[in-house]
Amino acid sequence: MDNRLTPSKLIFALFFCGLIILSLMPIFWGMLASFRTETALLAYPPTISNFDPTLENYRRIVDGGILVGVRNSLLYAAASVVLGLILGSIAAFGFDRFQFAGKHGLFLIVVASIPLAIGSAALIVPTFLFFTALGFTNQWYTLPIIYGVHSLPMVIWILKGSLEGIPRELDEAAYVDGASSMTVFFQIILPLCKPALAAAGLFLFLHAWNEFLAGSVMVDPKDLKPIQVLIYQYMGFFGREWGAITAASTLAILPVILIYMFFGRMLVSGLTRGSVKG
Repeated sequence: MDNRLTPSKLIFALFFCGLIILSLMPIFWGMLASFRTETALLAYPPTISNFDPTLENYRRIVDGGILVGVRNSLLYAAASVVLGLILGSIAAFGFDRFQFAGKHGLFLIVVASIPLAIGSAALIVPTFLFFTALGFTNQWYTLPIIYGVHSLPMVIWILKGSLEGIPRELDEAAYVDGASSMTVFFQIILPLCKPALAAAGLFLFLHAWNEFLAGSVMVDPKDLKPIQVLIYQYMGFFGREWGAITAASTLAILPVILIYMFFGRMLVSGLTRGSVKG
């Protein structure tokens, strides 16, 4: 492998460094703006360092109940991860290890539903009508069910790709020793699928944490709203409270940044492995 730095490699590296800087600049500017006063935010021309930092914007959003949104989003995301991994792992195990009528057609439907899972806004109207008829709106479990179920196609796809890499001889040896399907699933399959389970869990968490539309439609009480919805309380008819908005947005984006910093490679690995399995 040639590791020499050629002009083409240098141009390629500089291009991507510039792209990274351009992508991170709005995040950096928003975080910086969250420590400015309203006067400093509206000053022209804007400056990066010539201002007195303040925590007033963070005090305002804490007094406004933003920590309730943080708590709700964490609980919703955790519940979505648990629900999605339980249902997704069982479904992936069934698709990969058992034969049943309509298996291939049903899995094609699952794969075709992945875009709807990623962009679940297309399902919000039928979901709202269905949940209203069942009396499931404005409950603590409303959003975890929606987030977990909407992400199921992607979770099944990721986990099935991992299961296909596990030799079936391990299952057969366990069955010969008298193990049941549940024993094989819990004691053999799941321990060998830990990387894929982690990737699927990260996907579930990020989807639940970042989702906005269902959180704004399916629950009305403020004490049930996730953080992404509560940010919009600072965008009123008479203007926008930019200091509060940037502070709340900084608080909302920090978990996502930390997850990508520490677990991003695991997420990409799980998605890539699932994409090459048939």
